[in-house]
Amino acid sequence: MQDKPHAVFCIEHCCRIQDSKRYKILIVDDDPGILKMLIDILVQNSAYEVLTAGDGKAACAIAASELPDIIITDWEMPIMNGIEVVKELKRNPLTSDIPIIISTGVMIEASHMNHAFVSGAVDYIRKPFNEIELNARIENMIQISDQYATIKRQNKLLQTQLTSEILKIQQFDELKKWTVKQLTLLKVKGKIIDEKDINRTLVETERTLNSKAYKTTWVDFESHFETVNPGFFEKVNAHSGSLTINELRLCAFLKLHMSNKEISQILYTSADSVNTARKRLKKKLGMLAEDSLQQFFQNL
Repeated sequence: MQDKPHAVFCIEHCCRIQDSKRYKILIVDDDPGILKMLIDILVQNSAYEVLTAGDGKAACAIAASELPDIIITDWEMPIMNGIEVVKELKRNPLTSDIPIIISTGVMIEASHMNHAFVSGAVDYIRKPFNEIELNARIENMIQISDQYATIKRQNKLLQTQLTSEILKIQQFDELKKWTVKQLTLLKVKGKIIDEKDINRTLVETERTLNSKAYKTTWVDFESHFETVNPGFFEKVNAHSGSLTINELRLCAFLKLHMSNKEISQILYTSADSVNTARKRLKKKLGMLAEDSLQQFFQNL
């Protein structure tokens, strides 16, 4: 086998870990014989896509571009040794969560193992490799990799929810200030305008308050809706890229099986207006009059 800085090897076998997912494993070693041996072991599992690097510098570049699920790196290598690779990858936000296994046939003292862990490695394996031990350690690292991914998704969701709550607080604060201003103006005008003008001003103020409150509530609703129905709005726009914000909101409400009356109460409009909006939406989506919007959105 020619020594290449980056190679991918695939073979179809029964997957022992997850049938629906493949895992990238980057192996780093300056010995072509070791690389070939590891490849021969790993390609027996079709869940694995194997990447290779012959030195530490190449490994860091490949890791940053390919984002492997696991890295197995030799300790003693030219250009950058394994410990330097670990430290470099831990400094990079893109690769900092990738589990790294240090392999060595020379640095086998307890102090060496401790040094590897302190540097950021999550496991340590000695050469010559035992195939059963190697596979067991890799499967353990895959579980860690999946846990990292789950934690990152949860953190992203929490950050989105926090941002939504902060925005909602800011918007309600603006709404409060606007309301106080309107009431102050109404109090001043009350001395010089008649009852009809006051009633009209009150109606306009109520309509504006409802509109502003609805916009504030939508920010939070959209965040949670996308969490439960990921990619929904993108799929809807794929059928018609000309939908307005209000039409996209109507799509979300219909996805939730809401009636015209329920939607009208949220939108502060009449049920007839909602029905008209539904007909307009059907046309934009290229649907027939007898087609069901609810069924259409359930199938997305």
